[in-house]
Amino acid sequence: MYRFILKLYYVLTVPVAIYFILNSTVIHPSYKIGAFKKWRLGWRMFYNKLRVPTGTSYKSHLAMALKIFETPPETEGCVIECGTWQGGSAANLSLVCKMAGRKLVIYDSFEGLPEGKAEDRQGFYERGDYCGSLADVKRNIERCGAIEVCEFVKGWFDTTLPDLKGPVLLAFIDVDLELSLETCVRYLWPNLTEKGYIFIDEYVGLDYCSIFWSEEYWKKNFDRTPPGLIGSGVGLPLGEYYIGPFDENDKHPLHHPNAAAYTRKDFSGHWIHFPDQNGKQT
Repeated sequence: MYRFILKLYYVLTVPVAIYFILNSTVIHPSYKIGAFKKWRLGWRMFYNKLRVPTGTSYKSHLAMALKIFETPPETEGCVIECGTWQGGSAANLSLVCKMAGRKLVIYDSFEGLPEGKAEDRQGFYERGDYCGSLADVKRNIERCGAIEVCEFVKGWFDTTLPDLKGPVLLAFIDVDLELSLETCVRYLWPNLTEKGYIFIDEYVGLDYCSIFWSEEYWKKNFDRTPPGLIGSGVGLPLGEYYIGPFDENDKHPLHHPNAAAYTRKDFSGHWIHFPDQNGKQT
């Protein structure tokens, strides 16, 4: 019963989600994204979610679309996806990239997840999980997206991302393992444009999100304060109900975490106030 109610709510609120998420006063006029194009894109994204096995919400894809459309076309930068599974999210992002005149670069082993290491705290995954072959991914994008704007880079992230050159406007990281996330952040961050974005999908894990708040990590690797992460622990508030934590979600059968979390290269999530016992700042 609960699952039926959630699915019904999910379907009935599609028009509301499209209208609210893509409502912006700063979508660049050169893209000519009027009401019809917004509705068409939103419904295609929702329909693609039904056609291709996809671990992320179409609302995540709409949120990323908004940030791309709000960026002036003269700002250089491709869109990158790290971890594509069957290509469902890539199909939706390819539609956005075609509308915005940008390239989508898809990084994946196309062999599923790697063997988790002892330091990874996501021990519930196994090697080969979420495997989608390159042929299957291309077939799904050809069927549901715009493969002409796509480039595919096959291999493990630690061997392919070091060769990344050139500006990145937005990167979507859906890699499950936190050490894979770290690899992606380490190589993607220096290539982000001045206001470039990183979106992640594993947003309910507080340990997972903590990389974006770690003063030590950002000082050591980038000589800066951490950028923080909008949506840490709960995802972006895009019209669903979720209190958490995730490991207690069975106690709240109508609660559902929503869609993605993100940071931007010019963000800051840095605390500076440390009062002593007398209440004075130190």
